[in-house]
Amino acid sequence: MRSKCGDPVRSESERDETLLRCWNGFSGFEGKRTSFHHNGAKTKNLQTLDIGTLWKITVFVTTSFLFSPASVANILWRQEGLGIGNMFYVFYEDGIKVIQPVACEIQRHIKPSEKLLGQQEEVCPKSEGDAEQRCMWSSAVNVKDKYIYVTQPTLNRVLIIDVQSQKAVQAVSTDPLPVKLHYDKSHDQVWLLSWGDEKKTSPTLQVISEASRSSPHHTVHTQPVGRRLDSVDDFFIPPTTLLINHVRFGFILHKNEPALHKIDLETMSTVKKIPLKDHSCIPNALAYTHLGGYYFVDCRHDITGAARPQLIVDAVTDAVIRHNGDVTGTPYVSPDGRYLVSVDDKDGLMRIQSITGRGEILAPFDIHTNLHISDVAFQPSFTEVHQYNIFASSRLQTDVLYVELATGNVKMIKSLKEPVRASEWLWSRKNRVIVDSGLFGQYLMTPSQESLFILDGRLNKLNCEITDVLKGNTIMWVGDA
Repeated sequence: MRSKCGDPVRSESERDETLLRCWNGFSGFEGKRTSFHHNGAKTKNLQTLDIGTLWKITVFVTTSFLFSPASVANILWRQEGLGIGNMFYVFYEDGIKVIQPVACEIQRHIKPSEKLLGQQEEVCPKSEGDAEQRCMWSSAVNVKDKYIYVTQPTLNRVLIIDVQSQKAVQAVSTDPLPVKLHYDKSHDQVWLLSWGDEKKTSPTLQVISEASRSSPHHTVHTQPVGRRLDSVDDFFIPPTTLLINHVRFGFILHKNEPALHKIDLETMSTVKKIPLKDHSCIPNALAYTHLGGYYFVDCRHDITGAARPQLIVDAVTDAVIRHNGDVTGTPYVSPDGRYLVSVDDKDGLMRIQSITGRGEILAPFDIHTNLHISDVAFQPSFTEVHQYNIFASSRLQTDVLYVELATGNVKMIKSLKEPVRASEWLWSRKNRVIVDSGLFGQYLMTPSQESLFILDGRLNKLNCEITDVLKGNTIMWVGDA
């Protein structure tokens, strides 16, 4: 007896037959077979559904789990941007825009004067002396596709947006001038760095626990490092990926201190200090790869302030292994851990290194650019298995750099207008972010001073421009995170 559409399936052959039969209303499968890995489970069948002339949908059928066609349909619906969750949320002067990237449609505009759900408080209250009601944002995180947490630095609070209703539901009071957020998915916590003031005289770290719960939230302080709360400059927590689903430790960086302070994310307390003085290294930024278990530390000299070669730190022993050759600059690691991209803005250099499955770090190949890179986004290759490409935005120019990491091929996507002025973006050096659309998404978004540009990563070209969006440099994707 054949399974009905929507019924659970009992075997691989029955699953494939049911999928084919139940999707018969579409124009059919076209398809190549390949191999794909998801959390160690090998996926045998990759098939493409051509739904009329509108969309093509890729189906991943795993051997580890049996999905009903109804479940697959729901996954596909979300995957291709057809559900309520697959949107870019753009935070800008006139509130929040929710944008569907395929057709470049504005689905919702949350205005500054809109009230929080069930409350009298407004999304962006008008300040005394202001002629217009405007918003100011700095950082946002996606919490399990249920909520977006976003900082409002001049209001000393974090605003929580409910994705399902697309409404602001709570404002969480913070220490003065909150500027940076990170969602620790392993512990369902949002970590928050506040500066105290624009001169960063009294920075603090706070944590919002049970971030995905619908109950009212509040912040708690982390334990001070050596009773010093006034020297926190930054923090780093490795992101979770398909391959890294639990993160136990992070790091606190202190202003002008040649050391890394290791923190236990469960207890929110410091467990170890890793000295870097012997290497004359004040850490600026970190990246992590699970291949070999390495942290890459961007360094500047503890006396002169000049750029120093990156340090490689063992994630198990916390020992400094060695310098990463003569590679300098901000490190970025691809989601699969196989590529390290280092950006040295001073020297106009992007250096790309492959990392083998055994953790061997290969020699870099160099790309010289005068782009003054602001931000980097990775995207899986649509033509090569197990390969990634990157898109890099500019702090000063109107172009986006596209690089195929496997080949070194370079392309420029031009004429994307001037970025937000660095003098008007106080919160980081990323005055022009570039944001991808999830693990398998093909779209990216980057803002200019007064517009948004949606790029098609599959075709490596501009998809559309959305005008009249001022200083929309805080962007979050909600979808297959």
